[in-house]
Amino acid sequence: MSLVTGTPIGNVTTAEDLYLEGAPSIYIQSYSATPRNNPDAEGFYWGMSGTTQYPVIELGCPLDVSLTENLTINDVRCDSVGVKDTVQQRNFLEFTFTIQSFFPYSVLTEMLKGGTVTRNLSAHTEKFGLGVVNNAKYWMVYAPKVYDETAGDYIMIHLHKAKFVEAFTINMPFGSSWQVTGIRLRAFADTTKPSTQQFATILRSDASVIV
Repeated sequence: MSLVTGTPIGNVTTAEDLYLEGAPSIYIQSYSATPRNNPDAEGFYWGMSGTTQYPVIELGCPLDVSLTENLTINDVRCDSVGVKDTVQQRNFLEFTFTIQSFFPYSVLTEMLKGGTVTRNLSAHTEKFGLGVVNNAKYWMVYAPKVYDETAGDYIMIHLHKAKFVEAFTINMPFGSSWQVTGIRLRAFADTTKPSTQQFATILRSDASVIV
């Protein structure tokens, strides 16, 4: 420890003066699809490649995006000394956000846990129902954020096995856009993945810094 500056000596990892701003894009694809990298050269599972059977779906115009985790936390307590340790178990991860884009219905129905969309081209209509929730429908979630448009530097969060949970609310305010609030994508442990990445893969690509 330097007496002049108070900084540690030896190998020190310093923070970078790079800051992220704004929400990521959010894409979903059926959990039945295979990740684009399955796995990649370093053994990580992530990415999407849309097919006719399993298209990639973009969730349009998200607001107030946040990623949180749910933990079970229990202290290890000894009567002689008090708490000696804390045992933690990760239960799930959650993306929560608000959506302002209502169309097409093929996207909206998934967020509302609705039924299959029927399109009538001659009548120029599309319809879907709200009935029994399909609890067997799971998604992969891909959320990239480019933080340097010129260099193409980005970060990415990939949730392996998620479903839409929580009750939605459609807000219809005067003089403002409609919004669907209460959108929550909960990612559960995917036991087909290695134990160190059962919930998610988080990636950063930055050729000017990571060398």
